[in-house]
Amino acid sequence: MTRSHAKNNTTQSTLSYYERTLLRKDGAARRLGRDSFKPLDACYLCLSKVNDPVSCSSGHIYCRECCISDLISQKAGIEAKKREMERWEESERSEREEAKLKARERVVSDFEKGMSLGGSSTVKRIPIGEDKDKSTTKSKFELDNNAVEKVAKEAEEKALRVMELEQSESRKAKLAAFWLPSLTPEAKLGPLKDVKLQTLCHVGGSPHPISRKTLLPVILTYPPSSTSKPICPTCTKELSNATSSILLSSRQPIPSANGDGDEGRKKKKQKKDKEEAYVCGHVICQTCSDTIVKPQGRCCVCDAKVEVSGRIPLGKEGTGFAAAGGAEVKREGVAFRV
Repeated sequence: MTRSHAKNNTTQSTLSYYERTLLRKDGAARRLGRDSFKPLDACYLCLSKVNDPVSCSSGHIYCRECCISDLISQKAGIEAKKREMERWEESERSEREEAKLKARERVVSDFEKGMSLGGSSTVKRIPIGEDKDKSTTKSKFELDNNAVEKVAKEAEEKALRVMELEQSESRKAKLAAFWLPSLTPEAKLGPLKDVKLQTLCHVGGSPHPISRKTLLPVILTYPPSSTSKPICPTCTKELSNATSSILLSSRQPIPSANGDGDEGRKKKKQKKDKEEAYVCGHVICQTCSDTIVKPQGRCCVCDAKVEVSGRIPLGKEGTGFAAAGGAEVKREGVAFRV
């Protein structure tokens, strides 16, 4: 069965213009259409409409069940990785001790060889008239233990530096987690116990920490029609990937009508062992956030106090602008010389 020439055009001596243009490109980029984007109210894990939605600190929305199950699976992998790292640490410790022992043995062996070659077997002739006892008296050689110890210590440190460099390269090959600061190529080698393993949200350009305690509640407002898209609760504008949406988050409870909300908040703050839960979680449009929430510092729906850090842009895929939204996919390859 003959194969297509287009799949084997790198071995031919004569190429067409189209084949040459393909070979000259080391990568191909393509714009994504609207059908390739996830809806705004869809989970990043199951890609279905969110059920009991929650969000990470960067505004990526999930179903609560999907997010917690993913965190549990990540924790199981972290525990397995910790046990493996303990074995690596024990192996590295034994390798370092063995390298230090070999370096010390090499220094002692070289010193003993030098002592054996430095001895003399000739007999010195005594001139006439000199005292025999005075002429045959030899200067006593004293072995300086401090000098030997210093040389041995320098050899141990040199061998230890070489061993640490080799272990650093092998460790980075084993732990393929390039997003950890301790495993970057320019990072210095430290104890394995200092490598911090934590659950991460992998959505977006760079992974960021996420945990069950840092999940933010999300409240999406829908019109009476159940099949429609979410809307802004203030201006009833439809929210989609083509619009900028803001997630409002706050730890300060909503003030009550009788004015005892601030007192209750102060009492809760005195308990250092227990942190206040997140409140609010309404999703509004960018215009309402700039014109209503930002000047007043309060949610326009529930009147909860919202700080500057509590206005989080909700994650979306694609926008109406060419330079935002990550609406482009790229394929990297090898450029052939033709």
